Amino acid sequence: MVGLLRSVFTVWLFTHGTYGTEQIDSFVFVILNQEIASHYDAARQLASHIISDAKHLGLPCEVHVASEDWPTSAAWTYFPLLESLSQQHGSNSSWIVLLEEWTLVRLEKLVDILHDYNSTQFLFAGRGVKDREETIIHHFARVDQDHPFLFPDSRAGFVLSTTLLIRLAQLWTNSSTWQSTDFTIDAEYEFASFVKSAGVELIHHEGFCINNKPECSVVFHPARNCDGVIRKDDIHVAVKSCVRYHAERLPVIKATWLKDATNFAIYSDTEDPFFGTLSLGIPNTEHGHCGKTMAIIRRAAQLVSIHWLAIVDDDTLISVPRLRTLLSCYDSRDLIALGEKYGFAATASYGYDYITGGGGMVFSKALVEQLAVPGVCECPSNDTPDDMFLGMCLKRLMVPIIHSSAFHQARPMDYPEELLQGESLISFHKYWMVEPQHVFSHWLDHPSTSEHFPASVHTEL
Repeated sequence: MVGLLRSVFTVWLFTHGTYGTEQIDSFVFVILNQEIASHYDAARQLASHIISDAKHLGLPCEVHVASEDWPTSAAWTYFPLLESLSQQHGSNSSWIVLLEEWTLVRLEKLVDILHDYNSTQFLFAGRGVKDREETIIHHFARVDQDHPFLFPDSRAGFVLSTTLLIRLAQLWTNSSTWQSTDFTIDAEYEFASFVKSAGVELIHHEGFCINNKPECSVVFHPARNCDGVIRKDDIHVAVKSCVRYHAERLPVIKATWLKDATNFAIYSDTEDPFFGTLSLGIPNTEHGHCGKTMAIIRRAAQLVSIHWLAIVDDDTLISVPRLRTLLSCYDSRDLIALGEKYGFAATASYGYDYITGGGGMVFSKALVEQLAVPGVCECPSNDTPDDMFLGMCLKRLMVPIIHSSAFHQARPMDYPEELLQGESLISFHKYWMVEPQHVFSHWLDHPSTSEHFPASVHTEL
């Protein structure tokens, strides 16, 4: 339906799309949605809203929904879009606007903002965020306080001039260094680094927002219209531990988030009555833990009363009430894999996405049952990296990973403060150089009445 509307509207625009005789800029919108029905529906609503507003303004415009137009290309990393968009729109557009499906677009305000810029120049604009110290998720890249490196908050959208798009497409096509990058950890940071290699840095503009203010042109708009009801016992929370960390880590989770979980188990290599740990007969490994994770999945498949499985490390802090709120947006009868998405060689044919384990991996019961079938996902060894192995398995099963920025593989200080605003946070990982109980009380232990997660897009202005 979106494709039909787009085709009809594009024809109309190029015969009628001017303010009087004045030539006006043309826009291409790309909605980077998750590959699942409810998110696709939100993307279609947003596309229809943009098309309607553009028609009202007489504005040349085309809208792409990523899961429809680039269904298997790792569009979430941005790089696979460059050559395709350059070929399709390099000669017939002025601006490329990249959005998420949970966004409001005030098109007239966006046009006014970009009227101050020349689309024939290199422009990269959005809501700029910055690191305040070196961080592991950016490979401890140097932070220059006098000239901070800005990268976009994708929730608020960002804009490329088509002139810059063409340059980036050429650079990407000719760069074996960038194309051979193994891991995608923070797609927005890595894309901004690539743009900087072309000599262009992000311009921060207050018109790109995560709060709904009148002056904003593009606004992140998390809605609360999920219809599902998730009871406490519906989620089985599985904690991965080992005897080495029982005394150090288990008292922390029992004093913080475990009090909100009524259906949980602490899986270890040793059954310890004092801490209540269970052993699944898998010996501990120094890294990887694939054997233990798959044993947990097989056991969870036999738990008849659960709807969801959440697997976390013993140094992960989570908000169980907020997790329940988020899961109310999904159906456990669907094949759902949810968490913080990373990628390994994501833009290559042999690459894949995966849920990074430290922030928590969440699976629907339907998916758990499928993963537990003998021969479907068999670990090569007990110490194979579990999250990456599951990513390969999910790709083979053609189950897309749903990314949520509420999950975090690292500590709060490893992220720009601006990225921790505007939505309810579910998890953080690592006790290194932090007081975990303080992290939990400050970031995660808040009343559920303040929670909100994207469920549907609102188009009223």
